[in-house]
Amino acid sequence: MNSEAYSAELAAAMEAGFRKNPNTGEHCHSLADAYMASMVDTALPKDIEEREEYDRLVAWSLEKRNVSPGEVVRTFNYIRVKAVRVAMKVTQRRGEVRQHEQFY
Repeated sequence: MNSEAYSAELAAAMEAGFRKNPNTGEHCHSLADAYMASMVDTALPKDIEEREEYDRLVAWSLEKRNVSPGEVVRTFNYIRVKAVRVAMKVTQRRGEVRQHEQFY
């Protein structure tokens, strides 16, 4: 499978996750990680900015926080959803998902 087909399949899976759960995208964290990693060979200048934003959000989600255990998970998921929405914005601009859907 070539890299464009692989990226398109990941984008379609992320889109399906957002159709299942429009607020958070069902099971999209790892799909977004794989999608953003697959862009390395085909990155456009604007993609690079969004890749940096994605990486910043993922790193932020992994920072230690002095909060209760349940709050750690909620905070992690909130930040990761923000990162997934950045990935979805890239998929829309590249035409790999429907343009009229608003995931971000």
